[in-house]
Amino acid sequence: MFQHSKRRLTIKVGDRCQVHLGNRRGEVKYVGKLEGFMFNLAEQYFVGVLLDEPVGDSDGKINGKKVFDCPMKYGIFVKANELSVGDFPPLDDFDDDEDE
Repeated sequence: MFQHSKRRLTIKVGDRCQVHLGNRRGEVKYVGKLEGFMFNLAEQYFVGVLLDEPVGDSDGKINGKKVFDCPMKYGIFVKANELSVGDFPPLDDFDDDEDE
């Protein structure tokens, strides 16, 4: 579990979330630091997300080390302040209000 001090946001594995960039939705699979990550980013907390659709850039691995399980393109790692957790159900491609 991670508490973002500025927003008092609690992020934990299993939470539904939406990544701000691209409004991509998914489930939190990892919260923590990423060992072996470049430069000073290793000191920051990251959130690993299993996306609902294949619009990511990862298979849950960082530098060849598995952090969480997911198929290629379904994973993404973002900083904690780059997503929101809450009631974000999977988007239904067939739910189109224009048909009314």
